[in-house]
Amino acid sequence: MASTKIIKGIIGACLTPFDDNDHIDYPALEKEMDFLLADCDAVTIAAVEAAEYTMLSREERKELLKVGTQMVDKRVPVIIGCSSPSPREVIDLAEYAATIGGDFVQVLMPLRPWGGQPTIAELMEFYTQVASASPLPVVCYHNPGPGADPPQDAFVKISEIDNIRYFKESSRDITKISRLIEQIELAGRGHYFTTMQPLLVTLMLGGSGATMPPPGTRIGAQIVKAFRANDLESARFWARCYALFPGKWAAYGLPPVMKSAMKHFGVDIGNPSRPYAPVSPRDHAQIGQFLRQVGLIGEAPPNPKALIDAANFLAQEDTFLR
Repeated sequence: MASTKIIKGIIGACLTPFDDNDHIDYPALEKEMDFLLADCDAVTIAAVEAAEYTMLSREERKELLKVGTQMVDKRVPVIIGCSSPSPREVIDLAEYAATIGGDFVQVLMPLRPWGGQPTIAELMEFYTQVASASPLPVVCYHNPGPGADPPQDAFVKISEIDNIRYFKESSRDITKISRLIEQIELAGRGHYFTTMQPLLVTLMLGGSGATMPPPGTRIGAQIVKAFRANDLESARFWARCYALFPGKWAAYGLPPVMKSAMKHFGVDIGNPSRPYAPVSPRDHAQIGQFLRQVGLIGEAPPNPKALIDAANFLAQEDTFLR
């Protein structure tokens, strides 16, 4: 039976590990799951673009969903990625998600199949078809770029559709976040999640939390813990870490940076799916240096001066390159 527990806090977005032959590395996936479950209140599998699930065949994708759900073993709710511009394919994946023990399905706001932004009416029809047929509650996922970027009114209207329970929003637009927390979360129409950088603001405004890949989850868990303890000084410290990580290395894209960072935690989930390149050895070392300086790995305790030192170190490296 699917979990009815309300999710609050950190949703870990599982990255897809690849071996040297570009197949899914399931032993590495199991280590990643253990890392996530130490910090997260729920996990998503093949649900966000950072998961690289788009590199998989349909059967590989379904196998990843099944094995990943088995690895979680009901320890936290599992959100199964079912994104597609085709409502029929989404519904088919949602039915499969229910058979393998998923608790929710996450569905990206789609672009039109031929490209371009859908109208609000088209999005409403898409989510009405999906939500009415899905055996599991639906997480509406907004990620401009790979998906649609509709006006804010679209979010509010979608929240009125039965079986839409959660929103995952990736814009980092504080104006949008504040309005939609008011009109969705605080109005009782659903639970509103954002992403790493605005996590603390999201919590302070009354939102539910944020979705992110590891090891960003480790920082996020510290923010949530400190916020719930009313320790805003610690919460601010950890939130400031997101000012540099992973954005300092954003040119690579999120999966390469996070996979590099995971190696510093002793969890090797491989490199990005080829032909896409991993971070350079120099930048990999920089990432490790940052994680040590802020106290995420190693013996040094976290402190604000360490964060300033890390920022200065990275700024000096940039000056040297110029």
